Amino acid sequence: MNDFDISSNGGSSLPRNSQEVVPISAFNRTDLVSKSLPNSSNPSMLPDLEKDILRYEIEELDLRNYLVESNNVSSGGKHISLAFSDSLTGKATGFFNGEEGNYQVSVGFYDENDGVSSSQITVAGNTQNFKFDQDLAADAPTSDTLTERVTHSAIKLEKGDAFTIEGKFDYAEYARFDYIEFTRVDSDLGAKNGKGKESSDSSITKSKDKASVILPASPSANDIDGETLKGNPSDSKSDIISDSKTYYVSPNGNNDNPGTKEKPWKTINHAVSEDSAVTAGDTILVQPGKYTELINLKKSGNAKLGHITLKADGDVTLRDPSPKGGLWHEGVIQSAGEGYWKIDGFRIENTSFAGISLRDANNMIVKNNHTFETGGSGIIVMPDSYFQGGEREVTSKNIKVVDNTIERANWKWEGRGDTKGVQEALSIWGVDGFEVANNTLKEGNREGIDIKTGSRNGSVHNNTVSKMALISGTPKGYNGGPGIYVDGNRSDTFNIDIYNNVVHDNTSEGIAISDEIPSQGDVRNIRVYNNVIYDNGKKGVNSGSGLMVGSNVRDVEFSNNTVVGNVQSFVIDGSDYLKGRKIDGVTLRNNIFANPSYINGVIEDANNVALDNNLFTDETDELFKGGSGLRNFKETNNIQVKSVNFLDSKAKDYRLSSDSPAIDKASNISDYASTDKNRVKRDGDNAPDIGAYEKRTSD
Repeated sequence: MNDFDISSNGGSSLPRNSQEVVPISAFNRTDLVSKSLPNSSNPSMLPDLEKDILRYEIEELDLRNYLVESNNVSSGGKHISLAFSDSLTGKATGFFNGEEGNYQVSVGFYDENDGVSSSQITVAGNTQNFKFDQDLAADAPTSDTLTERVTHSAIKLEKGDAFTIEGKFDYAEYARFDYIEFTRVDSDLGAKNGKGKESSDSSITKSKDKASVILPASPSANDIDGETLKGNPSDSKSDIISDSKTYYVSPNGNNDNPGTKEKPWKTINHAVSEDSAVTAGDTILVQPGKYTELINLKKSGNAKLGHITLKADGDVTLRDPSPKGGLWHEGVIQSAGEGYWKIDGFRIENTSFAGISLRDANNMIVKNNHTFETGGSGIIVMPDSYFQGGEREVTSKNIKVVDNTIERANWKWEGRGDTKGVQEALSIWGVDGFEVANNTLKEGNREGIDIKTGSRNGSVHNNTVSKMALISGTPKGYNGGPGIYVDGNRSDTFNIDIYNNVVHDNTSEGIAISDEIPSQGDVRNIRVYNNVIYDNGKKGVNSGSGLMVGSNVRDVEFSNNTVVGNVQSFVIDGSDYLKGRKIDGVTLRNNIFANPSYINGVIEDANNVALDNNLFTDETDELFKGGSGLRNFKETNNIQVKSVNFLDSKAKDYRLSSDSPAIDKASNISDYASTDKNRVKRDGDNAPDIGAYEKRTSD
């Protein structure tokens, strides 16, 4: 996914030799769609799409690891995908059999909003890389996400030249490709250096015989993280990013220097200041060492030229110059009202409040950082000055927090009266459009990941959260503090997916969904699936529930989670201290609820709750305790067994052994849970399995 507004602009606004992706839905492509063709012995030999254009349906090529999906939007009714592949990467190979000449090459693909897949297109030995990084309007292969990109503006080809299309899966985006096209271009635009070399003029914007205009792709859409599937980008790529510059900071530098590698700046704060030479699309490389300073981002990148990258070039440690006297919302790296930054690879330790604090932010990427013993949050995205609730408190948008380690957050917290140790280890506060993924959180004094106060349209996935709320139940602490928490608070919070996380050994709840201020806003439309949640809670101190729903919450689905060894497996309770509206619309389906130390669960003061097709162990006689105020409750097809027969419970390996009663027992699998925690397709030999994992013969 790319949550970052990389939008289509007119060709006149683009720098020379830039490129831009244009969604195909912007054009009428009826005359460009070829008819479905049968397989042939020479799958790369397809008829002309129209004069001077050859289209090859990628599903008809020689495929490695890729699978074919049917789709009435796709050319020929099919496309290729890694959705149910056993590999993260795939490859399609074909051979050009058109007439010798100069051709523009373009590919059709689905750029969904739930990941950032990588691709590599090689034609006659010339390789181009790009990413599926537009924020188009769907998370599936639809007409809104079908996109075309020019990869080679002019390249000389002859019959028999090989071409390959390679893709790499990212999160829930499966590198789906539809077709590759070769459009004949005028001979005076041809390649100057022979086969496999592009023309120096890469600004071709359309073919004379095509109905659609294919604009060149913007620099921000080309390999923005410097990652490729394999090999190196072609020489022509340097033309695309030639306007971007790299600046350097070193402990041995001087802020009067020009910021070059030979003459670096001394402080990071100077490099990110309003007056520095850094502009959108540039990179600041911070050289190894220890830096004691507050870093205030005082400028922004933009959608046209890309993010400003602030990157640790080696082992870089940042420290708070005032670890005991800093302000409440400050971070060692911080910004207010800025956007389009990428913060990458720093260790931040011993802070007064946050490690990284982004306020009223937009289009930010925070990745590969390690915060340690922060007074408040390790990483927080929050409002800068408005805290009165409603839509005005939703002040940030399009934020990614990925691949970070947050250790010992809220480490200086002394209890409710401490103004410096508030908030959570990782806080997403008032953010529209977010992704929190692949982070490790451990040993925090308060909650782990908190999605709150109007945050919406986002996902929390593939994180590991452990040992949160360490002082819960002590004189310094309080009773609660979930590992992952969704909290409406003062504004509507909605449309959130929580999946593929491991939440374990936290002092309080595992995953909780509630609303702490019932008079303002509510929480709705939450999906929780493929999570492994174990050994949470402190018996006699807190509920210790693996899954919890509180008041003012509606439309929640818990599917295919594995919940083991918690104080309670689940609590659905609208009568708690918050005293708001009843819970309405909760489904628990195809979950494993095993080995609670107290009881399986509680359901009370809730409307329209369904407990369907879950597997329980038999520590207690009843599946759950029902309280008052329960209306329209449905209990169907639940199973109670002596043991789930996990692969290795002692080692906390909660995959299923071959004799597990959970195998082939799942039903009504939701589309979003069609693959398991390890991306294995949920089908099995007969039917899908209950819980987070689908049994494989190799397990």
